Amino acid sequence: MRRVFFVFIISFQVLCFGQKSISGIYYNSFGEEIDFLNDSSFIHTWNFDLAGSWTKGKWRVSNDTIYLMPIIIKDTLTIRNSDNKIMRDSLVLSSDMISNRIEYLEFIVSTLSGGGQNRKVPPQKLYFRNNKLFQINKDGNLDKKKAKAILTQKKYKTYYQQLKQ
Repeated sequence: MRRVFFVFIISFQVLCFGQKSISGIYYNSFGEEIDFLNDSSFIHTWNFDLAGSWTKGKWRVSNDTIYLMPIIIKDTLTIRNSDNKIMRDSLVLSSDMISNRIEYLEFIVSTLSGGGQNRKVPPQKLYFRNNKLFQINKDGNLDKKKAKAILTQKKYKTYYQQLKQ
């Protein structure tokens, strides 16, 4: 009876506490960060010089593969005529993470900026191995190659590593 109880306790601990959590912030050498939140949502950001991008979404794990599903946030753009009467509304990408009603001038300013939603699309699938996240190519292989930096000839690995807290 003691052996059965002992096996049950060990199995319970492995099932409940043995799984690795991927929650946290991961970054790569190309200005990208993915913040995996405990509520299965993520925020992907990319910054380079004066350009930037952000994307919110949901993530799920199947075995060692993480699937990212972006959620597009839209604003309602109010279009007015010369008498300042509303002619129609239109949906446009939001410049921030909250859906709002915006006017045409605000839309123009956000369009001219160097950043915005989903300008650099996050990867669809990532493979979790050795506390690193590897992108999965369209042919299903892991992306383990090195890529050149934008302004230099130096090559960097393309995987994401966890930011030390």
